[in-house]
Amino acid sequence: MAADHVRGEMDISQHKSTFDGFMAVSTWGSLLTGVTVLYLTLAFAVGLDWLASLIGVAIVGVIAGLVLQMKMSWYVTVGGLFVFGLVCGGVVQLFSLALGG
Repeated sequence: MAADHVRGEMDISQHKSTFDGFMAVSTWGSLLTGVTVLYLTLAFAVGLDWLASLIGVAIVGVIAGLVLQMKMSWYVTVGGLFVFGLVCGGVVQLFSLALGG
């Protein structure tokens, strides 16, 4: 049975698609983790204003997407997270103004 094997004739399309999927998930997870840690570092450790941190991190996210040649879904995700950050930051800002802070 082993003698019937000919190197290079096996269909590896499923293996390749699995590996490509794993690499895509790893890239997305790494970028999202990096962007999140960068935002939290800028906002809390450095003491930069939350809006300036958010804008800076959005720019870094877009540049990272361009460098890694991400698909359009990455830019939509960065834009969605930017809008989500604006809404959450605005709500926190309003509550802090309402409480007299």
